[in-house]
Amino acid sequence: MNLNAANVSALVRLTMTRPREAAGRLLDMNIPDDARWLGFVIVVVLSVIIGQISVLLMGEEGFQGSMLFMAMFQTSILLGMVVAVQGIGRALGGSGTFPDTLMLVAWLQFVMLVFQLIQIVSLLILPGIFGLITIVALVFFMWMLTNFIMALHGFVSPIKVFVGIIFSFFGMAIVLAILLGMMGLAPGGV
Repeated sequence: MNLNAANVSALVRLTMTRPREAAGRLLDMNIPDDARWLGFVIVVVLSVIIGQISVLLMGEEGFQGSMLFMAMFQTSILLGMVVAVQGIGRALGGSGTFPDTLMLVAWLQFVMLVFQLIQIVSLLILPGIFGLITIVALVFFMWMLTNFIMALHGFVSPIKVFVGIIFSFFGMAIVLAILLGMMGLAPGGV
Protein backbone atom coordinates (compact mmCIF):
# COMPACT_ATOMS: atom_id res chain seq x y z
CA MET A 1 0.00 0.00 0.00
CA ASN A 2 1.27 3.42 -0.96
CA LEU A 3 1.14 5.64 2.15
CA ASN A 4 -0.26 8.77 0.57
CA ALA A 5 -2.84 11.01 2.27
CA ALA A 6 -5.79 9.34 0.52
CA ASN A 7 -4.74 5.83 1.56
CA VAL A 8 -3.98 6.87 5.14
CA SER A 9 -7.35 8.64 5.34
CA ALA A 10 -9.12 5.55 3.98
CA LEU A 11 -7.34 3.35 6.52
CA VAL A 12 -8.33 5.71 9.36
CA ARG A 13 -11.97 5.50 8.23
CA LEU A 14 -11.73 1.72 7.97
CA THR A 15 -10.22 1.59 11.46
CA MET A 16 -13.14 3.58 12.85
CA THR A 17 -15.79 1.51 11.08
CA ARG A 18 -14.30 -2.00 10.78
CA PRO A 19 -11.26 -2.07 13.07
CA ARG A 20 -10.60 -5.82 12.86
CA GLU A 21 -10.41 -5.60 9.07
CA ALA A 22 -8.13 -2.56 9.32
CA ALA A 23 -5.85 -4.41 11.74
CA GLY A 24 -5.75 -7.35 9.34
CA ARG A 25 -4.75 -5.07 6.47
CA LEU A 26 -1.99 -3.51 8.56
CA LEU A 27 -0.70 -6.93 9.54
CA ASP A 28 -0.75 -8.08 5.91
CA MET A 29 1.43 -5.15 4.81
CA ASN A 30 4.60 -6.73 6.24
CA ILE A 31 5.98 -3.34 7.20
CA PRO A 32 9.70 -3.51 8.08
CA ASP A 33 10.54 -3.31 11.79
CA ASP A 34 12.45 -0.04 11.46
CA ALA A 35 9.40 1.57 9.83
CA ARG A 36 7.24 0.30 12.70
CA TRP A 37 9.56 1.94 15.22
CA LEU A 38 9.67 5.14 13.17
CA GLY A 39 5.87 5.21 13.10
CA PHE A 40 5.81 4.69 16.85
CA VAL A 41 8.20 7.63 17.42
CA ILE A 42 6.22 9.89 15.07
CA VAL A 43 3.00 9.08 16.92
CA VAL A 44 4.63 9.89 20.27
CA VAL A 45 5.84 13.26 18.96
CA LEU A 46 2.44 14.12 17.48
CA SER A 47 0.69 13.06 20.71
CA VAL A 48 2.89 15.33 22.81
CA ILE A 49 2.42 18.31 20.48
CA ILE A 50 -1.35 17.90 20.17
CA GLY A 51 -1.63 17.27 23.92
CA GLN A 52 0.24 20.51 24.64
CA ILE A 53 -2.01 22.48 22.28
CA SER A 54 -5.08 20.97 23.94
CA VAL A 55 -3.88 21.84 27.45
CA LEU A 56 -3.04 25.41 26.42
CA LEU A 57 -6.47 25.89 24.84
CA MET A 58 -8.12 24.76 28.07
CA GLY A 59 -6.40 27.65 29.81
CA GLU A 60 -3.96 25.51 31.74
CA GLU A 61 -0.29 26.33 32.16
CA GLY A 62 0.75 23.54 29.84
CA PHE A 63 2.86 20.55 30.69
CA GLN A 64 4.53 20.61 34.06
CA GLY A 65 8.04 19.90 32.89
CA SER A 66 9.75 19.71 29.59
CA MET A 67 8.43 18.42 26.29
CA LEU A 68 11.19 15.82 26.49
CA PHE A 69 9.78 14.56 29.79
CA MET A 70 6.30 14.35 28.27
CA ALA A 71 7.69 12.48 25.26
CA MET A 72 9.41 10.01 27.58
CA PHE A 73 6.21 9.64 29.60
CA GLN A 74 4.11 9.08 26.46
CA THR A 75 6.67 6.59 25.17
CA SER A 76 6.58 4.70 28.46
CA ILE A 77 2.79 4.53 28.46
CA LEU A 78 2.59 3.31 24.86
CA LEU A 79 5.44 0.81 25.25
CA GLY A 80 3.77 -0.44 28.43
CA MET A 81 0.60 -0.93 26.42
CA VAL A 82 2.52 -2.81 23.71
CA VAL A 83 4.12 -5.12 26.27
CA ALA A 84 0.80 -5.70 28.05
CA VAL A 85 -1.21 -6.38 24.88
CA GLN A 86 1.46 -8.71 23.54
CA GLY A 87 2.38 -10.42 26.81
CA ILE A 88 -1.11 -10.91 28.25
CA GLY A 89 -2.45 -11.97 24.86
CA ARG A 90 0.31 -14.54 24.44
CA ALA A 91 -0.22 -15.81 27.99
CA LEU A 92 -3.87 -16.40 27.12
CA GLY A 93 -3.06 -18.40 23.99
CA GLY A 94 -2.73 -15.60 21.45
CA SER A 95 -0.30 -15.60 18.56
CA GLY A 96 0.64 -11.92 18.22
CA THR A 97 4.27 -10.86 17.98
CA PHE A 98 5.95 -7.83 19.53
CA PRO A 99 6.58 -6.06 16.17
CA ASP A 100 2.93 -6.55 15.13
CA THR A 101 1.72 -5.31 18.50
CA LEU A 102 4.00 -2.27 18.26
CA MET A 103 2.61 -1.41 14.84
CA LEU A 104 -1.04 -1.84 15.86
CA VAL A 105 -0.68 0.18 19.07
CA ALA A 106 1.10 2.96 17.15
CA TRP A 107 -1.66 2.97 14.53
CA LEU A 108 -4.37 2.97 17.20
CA GLN A 109 -2.71 5.96 18.87
CA PHE A 110 -2.50 7.69 15.48
CA VAL A 111 -6.24 7.20 14.97
CA MET A 112 -6.90 8.51 18.48
CA LEU A 113 -5.08 11.70 17.45
CA VAL A 114 -8.07 12.36 15.18
CA PHE A 115 -10.25 12.50 18.30
CA GLN A 116 -7.76 14.82 19.98
CA LEU A 117 -7.94 17.16 16.98
CA ILE A 118 -11.75 17.06 17.12
CA GLN A 119 -11.53 17.95 20.82
CA ILE A 120 -9.28 20.91 20.02
CA VAL A 121 -11.74 22.16 17.40
CA SER A 122 -14.60 21.74 19.88
CA LEU A 123 -12.70 23.81 22.46
CA LEU A 124 -12.53 26.63 19.92
CA ILE A 125 -16.09 26.37 18.58
CA LEU A 126 -18.33 24.52 21.08
CA PRO A 127 -16.49 23.99 24.38
CA GLY A 128 -19.62 22.46 25.93
CA ILE A 129 -19.31 19.26 23.89
CA PHE A 130 -15.70 18.59 24.89
CA GLY A 131 -16.75 16.09 27.56
CA LEU A 132 -19.08 14.28 25.18
CA ILE A 133 -16.31 13.95 22.61
CA THR A 134 -14.04 12.54 25.33
CA ILE A 135 -16.62 9.86 26.19
CA VAL A 136 -17.15 8.99 22.51
CA ALA A 137 -13.36 8.77 22.05
CA LEU A 138 -13.06 6.39 25.01
CA VAL A 139 -15.81 4.15 23.64
CA PHE A 140 -14.17 4.11 20.19
CA PHE A 141 -10.78 3.39 21.75
CA MET A 142 -12.07 0.38 23.67
CA TRP A 143 -13.95 -0.93 20.63
CA MET A 144 -10.96 -0.52 18.32
CA LEU A 145 -8.53 -1.97 20.88
CA THR A 146 -10.77 -5.01 21.38
CA ASN A 147 -10.90 -5.65 17.64
CA PHE A 148 -7.18 -5.03 17.18
CA ILE A 149 -6.36 -7.57 19.90
CA MET A 150 -8.71 -10.08 18.28
CA ALA A 151 -6.98 -9.63 14.91
CA LEU A 152 -3.51 -9.66 16.46
CA HIS A 153 -3.89 -12.74 18.62
CA GLY A 154 -6.53 -14.67 16.68
CA PHE A 155 -9.12 -14.45 19.45
CA VAL A 156 -12.77 -14.92 18.46
CA SER A 157 -14.81 -13.63 21.43
CA PRO A 158 -15.04 -9.84 21.63
CA ILE A 159 -16.68 -10.08 25.06
CA LYS A 160 -13.81 -12.13 26.50
CA VAL A 161 -11.25 -9.78 24.99
CA PHE A 162 -13.07 -6.69 26.31
CA VAL A 163 -13.34 -8.18 29.81
CA GLY A 164 -9.66 -9.11 29.61
CA ILE A 165 -8.79 -5.51 28.72
CA ILE A 166 -10.79 -4.15 31.67
CA PHE A 167 -9.23 -6.59 34.15
CA SER A 168 -5.77 -5.90 32.73
CA PHE A 169 -6.21 -2.13 33.10
CA PHE A 170 -7.35 -2.51 36.71
CA GLY A 171 -4.57 -4.97 37.48
CA MET A 172 -1.90 -2.71 36.02
CA ALA A 173 -3.36 0.32 37.85
CA ILE A 174 -3.17 -1.54 41.17
CA VAL A 175 0.41 -2.66 40.54
CA LEU A 176 1.38 0.88 39.51
CA ALA A 177 -0.27 2.36 42.61
CA ILE A 178 1.58 -0.10 44.85
CA LEU A 179 4.92 0.65 43.16
CA LEU A 180 4.39 4.40 43.38
CA GLY A 181 3.38 4.04 47.02
CA MET A 182 6.53 2.05 47.75
CA MET A 183 8.59 4.83 46.16
CA GLY A 184 6.78 7.45 48.25
CA LEU A 185 5.04 8.97 45.24
CA ALA A 186 1.46 8.23 46.31
CA PRO A 187 -1.02 11.08 45.78
CA GLY A 188 -1.81 13.06 48.89
CA GLY A 189 1.24 11.66 50.66
CA VAL A 190 2.88 13.63 53.42
